[in-house]
Amino acid sequence: MRVFLIGVACLLGILVGCSDQTEDIHELKKQIDQITIERDSLLKTIEEERASHEIATNQQISDDNSMITAKDIEQYPQTLYKKITLDIDGDGEEEEIELYVNAGKMDNGQFAWDDGQNWLLVVKDGEETYPLFDDYVQLGSIDFGTTTFDGKPGIVMLKTQHADKIVQQFTYDKNEKGYRKETVYKKENVNDHFNQTTSYAFFEEAYELMATAFTKKSLFILDADEPALQDPQERMAIIEPILSDVRHAQGLLEIVAELNQEMNVSLEGVIALLNEMANNPPTVEQMNQLKSIHNTFKAIETDDLIMKEENEIDPEIAEKLQELGFIVNEKRSGK
Repeated sequence: MRVFLIGVACLLGILVGCSDQTEDIHELKKQIDQITIERDSLLKTIEEERASHEIATNQQISDDNSMITAKDIEQYPQTLYKKITLDIDGDGEEEEIELYVNAGKMDNGQFAWDDGQNWLLVVKDGEETYPLFDDYVQLGSIDFGTTTFDGKPGIVMLKTQHADKIVQQFTYDKNEKGYRKETVYKKENVNDHFNQTTSYAFFEEAYELMATAFTKKSLFILDADEPALQDPQERMAIIEPILSDVRHAQGLLEIVAELNQEMNVSLEGVIALLNEMANNPPTVEQMNQLKSIHNTFKAIETDDLIMKEENEIDPEIAEKLQELGFIVNEKRSGK
């Protein structure tokens, strides 16, 4: 009987041990199943992210050549930055091309820039509004001009952000009743045909800024009395608006030179002159230099700034611009 009881006890021990092993195996199986589920979920997430990235990439490519149709604008940025009127769609009536920026103006008329702003570029055609660009730009800006592409009027937009530069063109498509957008220049772009055409618009815009700065705004310096020129705040209030236009023009001219090496013009010498006049009371020599620049721009009468077939600046304009550089650089060198 004792042997029987001992045998039963051993059997029970074996069965209990087997039961513990079964539970361990079952727990291990549950852990493996959970790991498998987590692995499958991770693989699915990776695949979804890959697909999302591919869609975003394709969308970016699509956006480089897309159609922009009329749309209601719910809210405009704070300030109208620039406006041009032009018959862009060929219907015999001028449309309004407007660029807005979400930045206010200070008392001196200059913009209170932040690290980034919302920009909105639109074409207004009667009751229809076409948003060509509507986005936030950090450490950069938006600008635009007008030109013709193969005889067809178009808008060119420059986006600068950090060290990147992108130029896009917009032309009206009568069949689609919208504006076709195409990226015509990035740093790696070598499409010279579009690059040259685009450079003309930015050159004309830069020249207009220069002409305004040196024929109209420069008079505020040339006509200022001695106390105003001696007072640092009054002097800066007079010169800073001119400097702002010239710096803007220089930025556009740098883009022009990137797009078209045949139209390389620099205003660095003029900017240096204006900076010196802003920082210290201008000397008689500096005032004479500015007066010469003023007279140079007033003497230019032609409306045809560019000879497009030859891809060069009009000879009269080129001569005057060379004269402008000669005036500043030669006198500053003491010759």
